[in-house]
Amino acid sequence: MPSDRPTLDTVAAAAGVSRMTVSNAYNRPDQLSPDTRARVLETAARLGYPGPNPTAASLRLRRTGTIGVVLTERLPYAFADPGLITILHGIAYELSDSGTALLLVPGRAPGGASQLRHALVDAVILCSVSPHDPAVAAARERQVPIVTVGTPRLPHTPRVGADNRRAAAALANHLVGLGHRRLAVLTTVIDENSGPVRPIFTERVSGFRNAARAGGATVTVLCAGDNNRPAGHDAAAELLRRPPRRRPTGLFAVTDILALGVLDAAAESGVAVPAELSIAGFDDIAAAASSVPPLTTVAHDLFGQGRAAARLTQRLIAGESVRAPRIASELVIRSSTRRAPR
Repeated sequence: MPSDRPTLDTVAAAAGVSRMTVSNAYNRPDQLSPDTRARVLETAARLGYPGPNPTAASLRLRRTGTIGVVLTERLPYAFADPGLITILHGIAYELSDSGTALLLVPGRAPGGASQLRHALVDAVILCSVSPHDPAVAAARERQVPIVTVGTPRLPHTPRVGADNRRAAAALANHLVGLGHRRLAVLTTVIDENSGPVRPIFTERVSGFRNAARAGGATVTVLCAGDNNRPAGHDAAAELLRRPPRRRPTGLFAVTDILALGVLDAAAESGVAVPAELSIAGFDDIAAAASSVPPLTTVAHDLFGQGRAAARLTQRLIAGESVRAPRIASELVIRSSTRRAPR
């Protein structure tokens, strides 16, 4: 049964132009005069022609004009984590002038398989993904260019990110140097059965714990239910209700947002920061400098990392050889840390 829907050929016949001219009106407008393009588009609108099918055009050109960012998280997390928001902002900023679209892809579908297998993308940015995540295998099977941010570290794959272990170790050395010997580190889930394990958090815990123990400190690991301020508060509240001699004098949270939750719990419990408890975070988000007291943290250019990842990805699509830039980190000492109480 013939379809009454207008086609590219229908528009070409009605406008008195070639099929290629109609195609150029949509895909390569610089090849036509303004008057010719306007006549073609007016004819298409009159006939109800919606334009070329984007999926068919992608298959024909072998390009989608889209870069996928793969997360280990459910999609709402992309709009809740200030650090991840800043990285995504950097990616979007770098892509904006090229007209490239950005697609957020959760690492796993409800059944456990990677949704990346069905995503129409020209390249993939893996953002803090475990090396064993199904998304990594799916990206490799797709044979599209891959760039990683934070983790994983993959052979022959550009990685953008600071040295999380070394940066966390510097923070541990700072606290040990202030005389702290009872320390705690606050992270999120460390068991895959309880939720997504975030590899960069694991690296930060490892770097901090190893350096602190080498400096003669004991380290207690606490787990928050998620990476947000209320979860940081809840995870620290019970700890801060202990008598002073049974609680740590210094605490490192693997993100600033968790550290801000600890500050909330300390204020609620009447534990003075930093007189009784020194608190430090990681990422140097905007709220870290304006908290009460301002938060000691590790700064690493999250926006710049997003831009660098997008830039590398575009160059890989163009067939260029690339080398990832070195991302520096800096210990930012503010007034949430001081010498350990006697």
